[in-house]
Amino acid sequence: MRDTLLQDLAELGFYELTVLHDARLQPPPQAAHSIAVEPGKFKEHFTLALAQVDMVWLIAPESEGTLLELSELCYEAEKAEHGPIFLGSGFDTMLTGTSKTLCYEALLAANIHTLPVHAGEDVMQPSYYDSLLKLNIKSWVVKPEDGAGCEGIRRFDSLPELKDWISEDGRYLNYFAQPYQQGISASFSMLCRNGKAWLLSCNQQHIECNDGRFRLAGVSVNAMLPYWQRFETIARKIARMLPDALGYIGVDVIVEPETNKIYVLEINPRLTTSYAGLRQALNMNPARLILDCILNDRFRMPDFTKNGLAQNQAEVRL
Repeated sequence: MRDTLLQDLAELGFYELTVLHDARLQPPPQAAHSIAVEPGKFKEHFTLALAQVDMVWLIAPESEGTLLELSELCYEAEKAEHGPIFLGSGFDTMLTGTSKTLCYEALLAANIHTLPVHAGEDVMQPSYYDSLLKLNIKSWVVKPEDGAGCEGIRRFDSLPELKDWISEDGRYLNYFAQPYQQGISASFSMLCRNGKAWLLSCNQQHIECNDGRFRLAGVSVNAMLPYWQRFETIARKIARMLPDALGYIGVDVIVEPETNKIYVLEINPRLTTSYAGLRQALNMNPARLILDCILNDRFRMPDFTKNGLAQNQAEVRL
C-alpha cells in the first residue's frame, strides 16, 4: 500500500514526499525525505514530522488503537496556525471504524445487514452463554475488538471450544464472538465526502483458513463487478451513516451465495490492500482522485469505464 501510494503521488509531480520508515529497512526511493524510526520511537518522530509538512496521509492499522491515536494527533496538529491538512476522515468515522462493536451498532441503526456481535465478557456469563448454546450454531469466530484484517481472528467448531479459548489470559476482555457465516469474502473501495459516496471497485478477497486461523492471501480487484449496484447502494448508506467520512474507505463484506444476502463486516477508514490494484481497475491515478475528493469542495466523480473481468481485474497477492 505504502509503496503504491508513494509511486502514485510521485507521478503527480506536485509534492515533495516525506516518509517515516523502519530504521531496519531501506528507505523508499520515491521519497525526497525519509525519517528512520527506531523501535518505540514512532510517535515521537511522527509528532515532529507533523510540524514540518503541509499534508499528512496515514497508513496505519486499527490494532491497539494505533490508527485512532495517530488520527487524533493529526486533528490537533491541523488546528494550529499553518497546521498540516489531514487527508483522512473525522473522529466519528475513525472511532466507528476502529471499534468492531461500535461499527456493529452503527450498522444496525442504519438498517444495514451485518452479523451479531457477542462481547467476550457476555459470553463468559453463564446465563448469556446458555442462551447462545440454545441457538445451535455449529461454527463460531472470535475477533479482537480493534483488529486489522485477519489479525487475531480464530474459528471454532463449537461454543465450548470458543469459551475455553477466550477465557485464557483474559482474552474475553478484548475479543467478541460471531456466528461463522459461509459465503464469498469480498470488499469494496469507495470515496466519501459530506455524506455522499462514490464506488471505486468491487473486490473478491482470497482468505485461507488453516487450523482455525485466517489469512488474507490476496485480492482480485473488480472481480465482483456483477454486485456493483448492490455494493453502491450499501456504500451510500454507509456515507449517510458516517457524514464525516472523507476520502478513501474500504468495506469488508460476505456475500451468502444461496440467498445472495450481503453482510457488512467492517468499515476501514484508511487505505486497504485493494488500493494496490486500483490504478489498473480504474485506468487512472487513484491518488489524484482521492486528493481531489478531499481537497476540492466542488468534487465531482469523473467518468470511468467498468470493463469486463478479463480487462479490468487487478490481482493483489500477498
